Amino acid sequence: MKTSIESGVWRVESEVKNKLLTNIFFVSGIALLCTILWGTAFPAIKIGYRLFGISGSDTPSILIFAGARFAIAGLIVLIIGLFRNPRKMFLHKKDILPVSILGFFQTFLQYLLLYIGLTSVSGTKSSLLTSVSAFGSVILSAIFFKSDNLTVKKILGCLVGISGIVLITFSGEDVGGFTFIGDGLVILSNLSGAFGNIVSKKISDNRNPVQISGWQLMIGGTALIIAGMIFGGKLIFYNIECVLILLYLSFMAGIAFMLWTMLLFHNNVSKIAVFNLFIPIFGTMWSGIFLNENIFTFTNIISLLLVSSGVFLVNYKKIKA
Repeated sequence: MKTSIESGVWRVESEVKNKLLTNIFFVSGIALLCTILWGTAFPAIKIGYRLFGISGSDTPSILIFAGARFAIAGLIVLIIGLFRNPRKMFLHKKDILPVSILGFFQTFLQYLLLYIGLTSVSGTKSSLLTSVSAFGSVILSAIFFKSDNLTVKKILGCLVGISGIVLITFSGEDVGGFTFIGDGLVILSNLSGAFGNIVSKKISDNRNPVQISGWQLMIGGTALIIAGMIFGGKLIFYNIECVLILLYLSFMAGIAFMLWTMLLFHNNVSKIAVFNLFIPIFGTMWSGIFLNENIFTFTNIISLLLVSSGVFLVNYKKIKA
C-alpha cells in the first residue's frame, strides 16, 4: 500500500512539474533569469583576467581559468542534486559517452573558443555576438527534430537578428571591425553551444537534467584544466578577490546551466534557445556598468533593437499563446 501511495504521489509531482516547465510564463521567466546571469559573465571574465594577471596571449592560463570555473560549477550542481535525489546523481556506464559529448560541445569547445576570443573583443560586442547561439539552435533544431519546424517567422526572425549581429561586427570605428581571433572565435563558440543544445535535448530521455548538467560541466571543465596544464598554464590566487570572482562565475554558470537544461528537457529547442537573444541586452548593460564601456552608441542601440525584434518574430506564437 505504501509503495502504491508513493508511486501516486510521484506521478502527481511529475505532472505538476511537467506542466510548470512547459508553461510559457514560467519558462520565459526562468529563461530570462538564465540570460541575466550569463550576461554578467562577459564583464566578470574580463575582470577575472585582470585579477589573476592573465594576459591575452597567455592561452594556457586562460584555459585553466575557464576549466576551474566550470569544474567547480559542475560540483555545485551535483551537490545540489544530492540533496534532492542522491541516487540519480551518479554517472552510469551508459551515460558516459553521451554526457562526454555534451561536455565537449557545450563546455570544452564552446568556452575554449569564447575565452580566447574575449581577449580581443569588448564585453559589449561579445555579448551581441552571442546571439549566434540562438539562431544556430533554431536552425539546427529544425534539422534534428521533426516537431520543431523552421517556419517563415522563425526564418525572418533569424534574418532580422543576424542583421543586428552584422551591424555591430562590421561597424568600423565603433567596435573595430571583424577579426577571426576575436569575433570569429566568439561566433564559433556560440555555434558549438547551439549544437550543445541539440545534444542536450537528444540525450534527455530517461535521464535527470541536474545529473546531466552537473557532469557535463565537470567533464568539460576538467578537460579545459588538463589542456591548459599541458601547455604550461597556471592560476595564481593573488588575493581574496580572485577567489570571489571565480566562485561567482562558478555559481552563476552552475545555476544557469542547471535551469537551462531543465527547460530544454521539457520544451522544443527553438522555444528555449531563442531567449539567448536577450543575452546581448543584459551583457551590454552589465558591461557598461562594470567595464565603463560606452553602451549608448547609435550602432549598439540599433543592433539591440534588431536582435530584440528577432526574439519576438521567432517566438511570436509562443508569446501569443
